[in-house]
Amino acid sequence: MNDEYNPSEGEDHQSDNETDPVEGEGKSKLSQLSDRQLLYQEFDSLVTQICQESSNSWQRKRLLNQLVTKMKNSGLIWKDNVPYYEDALQEQWEFFCSNLCESRTGTQYDRDRGNVITWFNYYLKRRLQNWALRVDRDNSRRDDREQFLEDGTPIDRIDILPAEDETHIIECMQFFEEVQSWIETNPDGVLNEYIRGRKDLTCQVILRSLSSGQGFTTIAAECGCVYATIYGFYRNKCRPHLQKFREKCGY
Repeated sequence: MNDEYNPSEGEDHQSDNETDPVEGEGKSKLSQLSDRQLLYQEFDSLVTQICQESSNSWQRKRLLNQLVTKMKNSGLIWKDNVPYYEDALQEQWEFFCSNLCESRTGTQYDRDRGNVITWFNYYLKRRLQNWALRVDRDNSRRDDREQFLEDGTPIDRIDILPAEDETHIIECMQFFEEVQSWIETNPDGVLNEYIRGRKDLTCQVILRSLSSGQGFTTIAAECGCVYATIYGFYRNKCRPHLQKFREKCGY
């Protein structure tokens, strides 16, 4: 993905058919603009507070969680009706948390070039474009035969992506020390879930391998398991646990 942020490419301009997300019934356009500016000011204030705290401090996590919650509730996050939208959105939240105050996995946010919502939506749209290309490329490489997991469960095409395309979820979170510790200690036992017929292939084993830099193709080869089975199990069982842990920690 091109990492250069250029809001002049249309990010902060609505088309004639778009509706203002903060528009309320009966509100004047001036009132709508005023509401949006107030939200931008509130977001900007939170960004300032967040970046004044040390990177791994509890206070930064708390403030970052506040900002993420307010952004989600603002109605200003770009929406799209595509099957991979939630995956792209999840990627973007990880990127957002990683690069808001420091450049960890990409270009750091620069408030002089636009507000935080504009920055977020700019990269979200880029991610959606990349996802569309991934899916088209993947579908073009496969025949029309329906594919199944080892237990007979049909696999949707969107679930079958190149191994290197999914490792970002762990990579983007590696700077949170809690993640590695959680994977290793498995304190609540949720990572003990395993692939049917393969008690040795648990969520803990798969997440540990991903966090060490291995891709799904490598994991599948080393464990003697079908790639689609490994990936499908990760997507349906392991990743939800990872997301819940992230939310619990305030990311």
